[in-house]
Amino acid sequence: MSISQNFRLFSLALAFALPLHSHAQIKVLIGNDPADESKPQALAASPTPSLTAALGSQVVLKQTTDLTEVMRASRTQENDILIVPPHATASAISHSYDLLARNKQNTQFVLIVRKEIERAEQMKGKRLYLPQQDSARTYLAKGLLAEDGLSMKSFQKTSFGKTSGAGLLALSANLADVTIAEQEEAKIWMKKNPDIARILKATRSVPSGVAVMVRKNMADSDRKKLLKWIASPDSSGFGKLQTTNSADEEQYRYIASLGILTPDSIPGVTKVTAEQVAKLLTDGAVAVDTRSAKEYEQEHIIAAIHAPYLEKSLKDREYDATMDDFSALSNLPLEKALIFYCNGPECWKSYKASIAAKAKGVKKIYWYRNGMPEWREKSLPLATK
Repeated sequence: MSISQNFRLFSLALAFALPLHSHAQIKVLIGNDPADESKPQALAASPTPSLTAALGSQVVLKQTTDLTEVMRASRTQENDILIVPPHATASAISHSYDLLARNKQNTQFVLIVRKEIERAEQMKGKRLYLPQQDSARTYLAKGLLAEDGLSMKSFQKTSFGKTSGAGLLALSANLADVTIAEQEEAKIWMKKNPDIARILKATRSVPSGVAVMVRKNMADSDRKKLLKWIASPDSSGFGKLQTTNSADEEQYRYIASLGILTPDSIPGVTKVTAEQVAKLLTDGAVAVDTRSAKEYEQEHIIAAIHAPYLEKSLKDREYDATMDDFSALSNLPLEKALIFYCNGPECWKSYKASIAAKAKGVKKIYWYRNGMPEWREKSLPLATK
C-alpha cells in the first residue's frame, strides 16, 4: 500500500474514531533547574504516594535536572502533569497545557557586564558565562541578547556552568565579561565587589520557582483533586503554591516571547502549513520526523519516516553543523519530496536537518516549522503508541 493510500485510509478511520481516555495512570514530570538550586523546586521524598492518594489513580512520576528533556516534554503532551521551571511553563502554555498553580514569588533577571561595557554592541567579542544551556537563566539571557541582535556566536567565548553564582565568580576572577543573575543577587554582589561590573539590561518581573501545569483535556474532577493536593501540606516541598489567573499567564507569555525561535524561513527550502503537508502527503511526499525515538514512538504524523537528528550544536542560526550527527538522513529516499518536522518553532532539529538535506542535494525540501504541536492541535492523522 502506498504512503498516500495509507494516509487517506487513516484519515477516514480517524473521522469515525471516538477519543479514548484512561484514568488508570497519570504521568507526572518534575523538572529541577540546578542553576536555581536555592529555590524550593524539589522534594526530599517523592510526592508519588500523596499524589496517588489524592488523585485516586496510579501516578508514574519522573524527576529530572536534564532541562533539555524538560523543555522537550513541555511540547509533546506525553505527561499529564508538569511541575517545572518558568521557561518550561512558558513553553507548555503554548502547547496545550493549562496553568493551574505557581510559586507566587517574582524576580527580575539582569545582564551584568564589566564596567567598561556601556552599550549592548560592546559585548561583541567578549566572554560570556551562562548556566547550562537549557536553564531558565540561559533561556532569558539569550532572549535579552537577541533583542539587541546578538547571539552566542557574537562572543569570543561562551562558557556553560551549572550553578547560578558561578557567573558572578567568573566576573570577579576576570574569567568572563558578561553573565546573567537575579537583580537582587547582582546588587548584593556589586556592593561587595565595587567597580567591577554594571547592570546593562533587565527583564520584566517574571515568576520564580515552579508552576503546576495540566493537559488541557484533563477531566475537571482530576483538576479539583489536584488543586486540593496543591492546597495541602503534601505539596509544601515545592514552596507555597497558589492558584493562578490571567495575569500570571501573561507573565509566562512574556517569558515565551524571549524564547529563541528558529528563523522564519530557510533559503531554498519551502515552508509549509499543516494543510499543505496533508496535501503533499496525499501526492506522495514523505514526512520526515527528526525528533527522538521516544517521541516518535509516542506519536508521529501517519506514515512519517523516523530520521533522528542528534543535536549538540547551539540553538542558534550560526550553529556549528560539524558538531551534529546527520547520518540518519542517508537512509531517506532523497529522490522524493521530503517534509521535515519536529516540535514546532522552538525546536531546531527540523530546521538544521532541512539545511543538511539541501547540502546533500535534495531537490524538493519542505519545512513544516509548526510541526507536531500544530498537527496535534488540528487533530490531523497521527500514528500513536
